[in-house]
Amino acid sequence: MTDVPTVRDDGRAGRRSWQMIDGALESIDFPGPTDMRFPESLAEYVLENFSRPGDWVLDPFCGFGTTLAVAHRLGREAVGFERDDQRAAFARTRLPDPARLLTADAEHVGAEHVGAGPWPPFALLLTSPPFTSFRTSVGRDVRETHLDDARRIFASLTRFLAPGATVAVEVSQLRRPEWRRTRPLVWEFGMLLGELFQFSEDIVFVQTGPDHAAPGYHHTHVLVFRYEP
Repeated sequence: MTDVPTVRDDGRAGRRSWQMIDGALESIDFPGPTDMRFPESLAEYVLENFSRPGDWVLDPFCGFGTTLAVAHRLGREAVGFERDDQRAAFARTRLPDPARLLTADAEHVGAEHVGAGPWPPFALLLTSPPFTSFRTSVGRDVRETHLDDARRIFASLTRFLAPGATVAVEVSQLRRPEWRRTRPLVWEFGMLLGELFQFSEDIVFVQTGPDHAAPGYHHTHVLVFRYEP
């Protein structure tokens, strides 16, 4: 694979375009399914390569708070949105400032949080969006509805971004035995996000452990874009 310079190139342009990670998820004390998240090692890599200490980082689908917790540990300022009450409450226990996490749908965060609100424009958006539905935590939307929602929601999130901000989206292809096919979600998200942002690179994270990174695959992608209004 050909290496591509990073969006925020601080002398790291010679790094590989794929990374080996263990993939094991850190244990968390949550009373429910916890497998739909990426490991801290993935967040660490993206944060260290696409942000600097002191930068503001946004995760609009923050789930259990992995991005926010790692960002704090690495000296970044982080804010998250999570619509599920239980996940949001748990994620706040991982943060020094629980007010940095809003229980809210990313698309409908109030205007008071934009521009002159409590946060400056964000230098990095790092997230893993819902793979099957932006409307419900269970079930699966039809492809067209899912992609239309993604396009609209990511367009709405540009109001939080600084010019030149990095947008890093973790996504995987989807394959289940009963489907007898693969949904090329990486390609689908790459195309729709490319309508909103300038595509920079694709980093592949290959898991060396036995667990799947996503349904049917032991690797996942981080699609990296640059926001140029």
